[in-house]
Amino acid sequence: MDKEFTIIDYTQICVCANLRKKTRVVTQMYDKLLQPTNLKITQYSMLANIDYQKAVSISKLGEILLLDQTTVTRNVNLLKQNGYVAITRNKQDARTKILSLTDAGIKKLNEATPIWRELQERIINDIGPEKYKDFYETLRHMQKIIKSYDE
Repeated sequence: MDKEFTIIDYTQICVCANLRKKTRVVTQMYDKLLQPTNLKITQYSMLANIDYQKAVSISKLGEILLLDQTTVTRNVNLLKQNGYVAITRNKQDARTKILSLTDAGIKKLNEATPIWRELQERIINDIGPEKYKDFYETLRHMQKIIKSYDE
Protein backbone atom coordinates (compact mmCIF):
# COMPACT_ATOMS: atom_id res chain seq x y z
CA MET A 1 0.00 0.00 0.00
CA ASP A 2 1.40 3.37 -1.03
CA LYS A 3 1.59 6.04 1.60
CA GLU A 4 0.36 9.42 0.46
CA PHE A 5 1.81 11.17 3.48
CA THR A 6 5.17 11.52 5.05
CA ILE A 7 5.64 9.79 8.36
CA ILE A 8 6.31 12.48 10.93
CA ASP A 9 7.20 12.12 14.57
CA TYR A 10 4.20 14.09 15.83
CA THR A 11 5.53 13.98 19.39
CA GLN A 12 8.38 16.22 18.28
CA ILE A 13 6.42 18.78 16.27
CA CYS A 14 3.17 19.14 18.23
CA VAL A 15 2.91 22.80 19.27
CA CYS A 16 0.81 22.04 22.34
CA ALA A 17 2.86 19.09 23.59
CA ASN A 18 6.11 20.99 23.16
CA LEU A 19 4.84 24.10 24.94
CA ARG A 20 3.48 21.99 27.81
CA LYS A 21 6.77 20.09 28.21
CA LYS A 22 8.84 23.25 28.24
CA THR A 23 6.51 25.12 30.59
CA ARG A 24 6.53 22.18 33.02
CA VAL A 25 10.33 22.40 33.22
CA VAL A 26 10.19 26.16 33.80
CA THR A 27 7.37 25.84 36.34
CA GLN A 28 9.24 23.15 38.24
CA MET A 29 12.33 25.38 38.49
CA TYR A 30 10.35 28.38 39.78
CA ASP A 31 8.49 26.13 42.25
CA LYS A 32 11.76 24.59 43.44
CA LEU A 33 13.42 27.94 44.07
CA LEU A 34 10.29 29.40 45.70
CA GLN A 35 10.00 26.36 48.00
CA PRO A 36 11.50 28.18 51.04
CA THR A 37 8.57 30.63 50.84
CA ASN A 38 5.98 27.83 50.65
CA LEU A 39 4.59 29.40 47.48
CA LYS A 40 4.16 27.86 44.06
CA ILE A 41 4.78 30.11 41.05
CA THR A 42 1.01 30.27 40.41
CA GLN A 43 0.42 31.57 43.93
CA TYR A 44 3.31 34.03 43.65
CA SER A 45 1.88 35.30 40.38
CA MET A 46 -1.52 35.71 42.02
CA LEU A 47 -0.05 37.69 44.92
CA ALA A 48 1.93 39.88 42.51
CA ASN A 49 -1.14 40.54 40.34
CA ILE A 50 -3.38 41.27 43.33
CA ASP A 51 -0.73 43.69 44.58
CA TYR A 52 -0.46 45.34 41.16
CA GLN A 53 -4.25 45.68 40.83
CA LYS A 54 -4.61 46.70 44.51
CA ALA A 55 -8.05 45.06 44.58
CA VAL A 56 -9.31 42.63 41.96
CA SER A 57 -12.26 40.28 41.60
CA ILE A 58 -11.63 36.56 41.53
CA SER A 59 -13.01 36.33 37.99
CA LYS A 60 -10.84 39.24 36.78
CA LEU A 61 -7.77 37.61 38.30
CA GLY A 62 -8.61 34.45 36.36
CA GLU A 63 -8.88 36.49 33.16
CA ILE A 64 -5.56 38.21 33.80
CA LEU A 65 -3.76 34.94 34.50
CA LEU A 66 -5.71 32.94 31.89
CA LEU A 67 -6.65 30.38 34.53
CA ASP A 68 -9.91 28.49 34.86
CA GLN A 69 -12.22 29.30 37.78
CA THR A 70 -11.40 26.05 39.62
CA THR A 71 -7.65 26.73 39.59
CA VAL A 72 -8.14 30.34 40.69
CA THR A 73 -10.52 29.39 43.49
CA ARG A 74 -8.29 26.57 44.76
CA ASN A 75 -5.22 28.82 44.90
CA VAL A 76 -7.11 31.81 46.33
CA ASN A 77 -8.43 29.55 49.09
CA LEU A 78 -4.87 28.45 49.92
CA LEU A 79 -3.71 32.07 49.97
CA LYS A 80 -6.64 32.99 52.21
CA GLN A 81 -5.99 30.07 54.59
CA ASN A 82 -2.41 31.25 54.93
CA GLY A 83 -3.62 34.77 55.67
CA TYR A 84 -2.12 36.34 52.52
CA VAL A 85 -5.34 37.63 50.95
CA ALA A 86 -8.54 39.14 52.21
CA ILE A 87 -11.81 38.48 50.41
CA THR A 88 -14.52 41.10 50.61
CA ARG A 89 -17.77 41.71 48.73
CA ASN A 90 -17.94 44.34 46.03
CA LYS A 91 -20.00 47.30 47.27
CA GLN A 92 -21.74 47.68 43.89
CA ASP A 93 -22.38 43.95 43.37
CA ALA A 94 -22.44 41.74 46.48
CA ARG A 95 -22.08 38.61 44.30
CA THR A 96 -18.58 39.68 43.30
CA LYS A 97 -15.70 38.79 45.61
CA ILE A 98 -12.78 41.22 45.74
CA LEU A 99 -9.25 40.15 46.62
CA SER A 100 -6.66 42.31 48.32
CA LEU A 101 -3.38 41.55 50.03
CA THR A 102 -3.15 41.43 53.79
CA ASP A 103 -0.05 42.61 55.65
CA ALA A 104 1.06 38.97 55.74
CA GLY A 105 0.50 38.76 51.97
CA ILE A 106 2.65 41.83 51.37
CA LYS A 107 5.34 40.35 53.61
CA LYS A 108 5.19 37.00 51.75
CA LEU A 109 5.36 38.77 48.38
CA ASN A 110 8.38 40.76 49.57
CA GLU A 111 10.01 37.51 50.74
CA ALA A 112 9.44 35.73 47.42
CA THR A 113 10.12 38.55 44.98
CA PRO A 114 13.93 38.53 45.25
CA ILE A 115 13.94 34.78 44.52
CA TRP A 116 11.59 35.27 41.56
CA ARG A 117 13.58 38.26 40.29
CA GLU A 118 16.92 36.42 40.49
CA LEU A 119 15.66 33.49 38.43
CA GLN A 120 13.85 35.78 36.02
CA GLU A 121 16.99 37.85 35.40
CA ARG A 122 19.15 34.75 35.11
CA ILE A 123 16.92 33.20 32.45
CA ILE A 124 16.66 36.44 30.47
CA ASN A 125 20.41 37.03 30.65
CA ASP A 126 21.20 33.43 29.65
CA ILE A 127 18.80 33.60 26.69
CA GLY A 128 19.83 37.14 25.87
CA PRO A 129 17.53 40.14 26.28
CA GLU A 130 16.81 40.48 22.55
CA LYS A 131 16.03 36.78 22.11
CA TYR A 132 13.82 36.89 25.20
CA LYS A 133 11.97 39.92 23.82
CA ASP A 134 11.45 38.10 20.51
CA PHE A 135 10.32 34.97 22.36
CA TYR A 136 7.85 36.97 24.44
CA GLU A 137 6.46 38.68 21.34
CA THR A 138 6.19 35.31 19.57
CA LEU A 139 4.16 33.91 22.47
CA ARG A 140 1.89 36.99 22.47
CA HIS A 141 1.41 36.68 18.72
CA MET A 142 0.68 32.96 19.03
CA GLN A 143 -1.92 33.68 21.73
CA LYS A 144 -3.59 36.25 19.49
CA ILE A 145 -3.66 33.83 16.56
CA ILE A 146 -5.07 30.97 18.66
CA LYS A 147 -7.76 33.27 20.10
CA SER A 148 -8.78 34.24 16.57
CA TYR A 149 -9.63 30.59 15.84
CA ASP A 150 -12.56 30.86 18.23
CA GLU A 151 -14.01 33.90 16.48
